[in-house]
Amino acid sequence: MITRDGGISRGIANEKGWVNLEPSAGEELIGEPVSDAATPILSLIHISDLHICDAQSPARVELMDRFADPHHPMSEHIPLVGAYRAQEMLTAQTLETMIQTVNTIRTGLFSDRPIDAVVATGDVTDNAQANELDWYLTLMDGGEVHPDSGDTSKWEGVAQKDPAKYDRNYWNPEGTPEGCEEDYPRALYGLPTVPGLTDAVRQPFIATGLSHTWFATHGNHDALVQGTVPPDATLQFIATGGARLTDMGENFDLSEAFAGWGMVGPAKLASPSAGVYRETTADPRRRLNAADDWAKLHLTCEHNGHGLTEINALEGTKYWSKDLGVVRLISLDTVNIHGGWQGSLDQTQFDWLKDVLADPTPKYFILLSHHPLHGLFNDYAPEGADRRIAIAELTEELLKHERIIAWLAGHDHDNRVKYIGEEGKSGFWQIMTSSLIDWPQQGRLVEILEDQGRVVIATSLIDHQSPIDLAEATSNLESPVHLAGLSRILSANHWQRRKANDFHVELSAGEASDRNSFLWIDKTPK
Repeated sequence: MITRDGGISRGIANEKGWVNLEPSAGEELIGEPVSDAATPILSLIHISDLHICDAQSPARVELMDRFADPHHPMSEHIPLVGAYRAQEMLTAQTLETMIQTVNTIRTGLFSDRPIDAVVATGDVTDNAQANELDWYLTLMDGGEVHPDSGDTSKWEGVAQKDPAKYDRNYWNPEGTPEGCEEDYPRALYGLPTVPGLTDAVRQPFIATGLSHTWFATHGNHDALVQGTVPPDATLQFIATGGARLTDMGENFDLSEAFAGWGMVGPAKLASPSAGVYRETTADPRRRLNAADDWAKLHLTCEHNGHGLTEINALEGTKYWSKDLGVVRLISLDTVNIHGGWQGSLDQTQFDWLKDVLADPTPKYFILLSHHPLHGLFNDYAPEGADRRIAIAELTEELLKHERIIAWLAGHDHDNRVKYIGEEGKSGFWQIMTSSLIDWPQQGRLVEILEDQGRVVIATSLIDHQSPIDLAEATSNLESPVHLAGLSRILSANHWQRRKANDFHVELSAGEASDRNSFLWIDKTPK
């Protein structure tokens, strides 16, 4: 929304609630500024929740999302779901554009110290599929990426031009087929018509690749179907098969469906016996990731500084640590593989974390995770499984260690900054960065400095450099940068997030203090 150098703001809504984006002034960093004596010790770029999405996959459950639409009679009883977004077909182009933008940033906020690394804190994919993981890794490292699946000669997602397959519950950018009614997103909420888009998003392009060393953290959407349900043989069959669920059918128990898809496990996807299915093209590349795929494939990346080792690949673990100068990055795997979209740790990882924090070598520690601390309450485990470490026990342990200065996280798709502990005595800053799929689609620059016996974290947000005008964004559908501009415009107009007077949309951008700030640690670790 607003960075130090400039801003992008949502304009005045028209009669259908649609807003255009407008340029706005930047923000000064809030708080006590660094002094001329400050010494930089680390510069990071933080991105999170990339959600590289195969929007044509039959393993998606977009129809569950429709109950939360403002015009649906059940909407007041259904919270924001997040299983469908108009812009989810544009995730590859959005990440490509953010990478191009990040590559132009060579130093920290206040010094000429080169960027040490880019950190991506989880949900790098959307539905735990192998083809999504492949697209993401190619985008990060560079090379030809082809964000298409199934029948590569046509679009097979929910936005259908064929009158026999057309569904007005979804945004159909190609327009309304003859004899059909206009879709609800365009008729009720003012979304545009963009002819040719469903062909354009499927075209291969050469990904730039990050010029900085980069590190990745594991997220719930990287391991669980729809970020919630553990993969099994049935879901594997659905993901790679040739049938897409389009209607729940009669006498379907909606409460039971949502009860099995929640923050805390166990979890399962709805499988209605009387459901209606549409034929689609089977594709084995959509297979759901095995437990060790994420670690193994990251080890092959050309520019990834990961911190992952062959032990991670052998054991299927995704937590790691890496020293960058006097700072040790500690990347946690907060995904509860037993189900549920919120997180926790198991005992084995908790013991590992305590051993890493006991090492006297690093001067400072920075934690990386997908879930923030307040999201670590999913302690579900089936009988016989390792118990889960949740908020209270983890907080108690972390506050014993005065060398911890920051925790970078995502998951909530918000820009948010909070001090964990008691300022001036113990604790650290938790810094959350918004996603690249929901408004405001930003990254974050984080520079750590020592300043006259104290530590200061200077942080400012980053917008991907793409058009904010709808006509310009749709003027060149062959350009990933233009398509990323369309994605951001659509994210600012997500109709489910318009409920409660735009609360959800504006919340994601954060307050000024969450966006551009000096964050001080009034302690000097020994």
